[in-house]
Amino acid sequence: MVAQQVAIRACEERDLDSFDALGGEQHVEYCRQQFGRGSHALAILVAVDESDAPIGKLHLDFEARAARHQAVLVAASVTPELQGRGIGTALMNAAEYFVCSRGLGAIVLGVEDFNPRARRLYERLGYEAFASDDFKYVGAPVPNPGVWMRKELEC
Repeated sequence: MVAQQVAIRACEERDLDSFDALGGEQHVEYCRQQFGRGSHALAILVAVDESDAPIGKLHLDFEARAARHQAVLVAASVTPELQGRGIGTALMNAAEYFVCSRGLGAIVLGVEDFNPRARRLYERLGYEAFASDDFKYVGAPVPNPGVWMRKELEC
């Protein structure tokens, strides 16, 4: 693995147009809707290259499991040609720091069985599976089995 230096920052509205490289047209519309929820409900963190162009991102939902003091990672991706260079790890480390700064103590995420590389990343970072599920969303395969994972953070 060749680690790539990236900066991680909060998503700005101008970034949304470039998200098609991270998931296609339907995904861009989904990201616009999520961005519109506001920073109290959701944060999108972006990894950017030296020209400040997004090359990876993740979404953290602060409302879904707020009563349990947990954030939910609802989407994450890295530009396909840059996967395996440490960008996903950098995003996850930034997400954990960000979640702690919001006073929450854990991150919960779902990972589908068709994405074993992502699951290995999460396991390497200390996430543990706690439930199985069939993930349903627009564009998802049917069936779409996977697991829910959680990490208690040391804030």
